[in-house]
Amino acid sequence: MLLALDLDDTLLHTDKHVSPANLAALDCWLAAGHEVVIATGRPPRSVEPVLPRLLHHAPRIVYNGAQTIVDSEVVYANPLPAADVRWMLEWTARSGETWYIGLEIEDQLFVNRPFAKAGALEVADLLQLWEQPAYKMIFFFPDGRGDIADLMAAVPPTTRTLVTPKFSIVQLCAYDADKSTALLQLLQQRGQSIADVVAIGDDINDIEMVRASGIGVAVENALPDVKAVADWVVPCNDADGVAHAIHRLLG
Repeated sequence: MLLALDLDDTLLHTDKHVSPANLAALDCWLAAGHEVVIATGRPPRSVEPVLPRLLHHAPRIVYNGAQTIVDSEVVYANPLPAADVRWMLEWTARSGETWYIGLEIEDQLFVNRPFAKAGALEVADLLQLWEQPAYKMIFFFPDGRGDIADLMAAVPPTTRTLVTPKFSIVQLCAYDADKSTALLQLLQQRGQSIADVVAIGDDINDIEMVRASGIGVAVENALPDVKAVADWVVPCNDADGVAHAIHRLLG
């Protein structure tokens, strides 16, 4: 079997570490001959620092499913349509909004103006970058998200919008970029079936993956929409829900 694991608020505790209990359970899972795939909204550069050593060689689905990396090689890529990136940048300029906007390009975050944010970023004229493959476009709201109805209405139909109550951001990805699609692509390359996958997640970007997998699992701290499509609900991330799921699977 293959275990598809979200990171933040799922495998990781609130302090962004993998607990000893989760680590021990993962060790048992791998020792039993099963596999793990990481499936996260994070960019590649922020995955490695939080992974325990035993998962360093695990395949990684990143950018909410817009890219898959196996053995340091990109094996699947689904960036935003470049025309959509340009449209949204030009629309924002016309609207007069002074939002903070970022583009994830080549594992680097470019932003339209500086602001306090964890992690490295580079201030740039984003309209000079629109033709480069961008795996996420992010609207940041450091002081809280206000009325975004006009923003949502401006998004082209070939772009997917992700809005979660867990973060004050709006993420744009390619319309068909999601963790489930990326996982299916990986499984097809390996001759494996989604029926043999156990997926565990908590947020809006996990819904498709949890719903499509042979066994879909939500941690207790998951959004109601994730719990609604899950087969199991396990304890919250800080109570080692992943370990509970693994031990149940291993019997």
